[in-house]
Amino acid sequence: MTTFLVLKKSSEAQPVPMSQYCRNCTIPDLCNRVVNGATNWNEAMVKSIDACTQIAYRIQNVTNDILPQITGVEPQTKTSIQSTCKEAVDSVVSDLEEAKKALNKNDSGTMISNLAAFHTDCADALEQFGIKFLPLTEVVGRYMQFMCVALSVAKTQP
Repeated sequence: MTTFLVLKKSSEAQPVPMSQYCRNCTIPDLCNRVVNGATNWNEAMVKSIDACTQIAYRIQNVTNDILPQITGVEPQTKTSIQSTCKEAVDSVVSDLEEAKKALNKNDSGTMISNLAAFHTDCADALEQFGIKFLPLTEVVGRYMQFMCVALSVAKTQP
């Protein structure tokens, strides 16, 4: 008699159960990865805000890297676009910091307002002059997904 031993790769392990904080999210897989291991709503919110903050820092990096490469506009216009974008991205980071403070104060209204605040001034300025930067578009799109997750988790507050 021959015995066969079948091993499963760890990637084939049982799927992680859906978090209670992600059941109504439109991006449940991303939500589940973000709040993975959260044992309560507050912890899920911290993880969600932290994930948004990490993406916001990426936006800052991408913006700082690509905006100096703007060509085809007057120097004054270029400076104005760069300033507008820096202010907008800095505001996103500041809003996320305020959202986390509001969470710590149990002020869910202020937290949600700060989470939902997204400043389009940079995108508007770039669009006005027909400037397209795919890396910025991609990272902003990713941020919007993470913000959607955070807002969905916020709605599950007990």
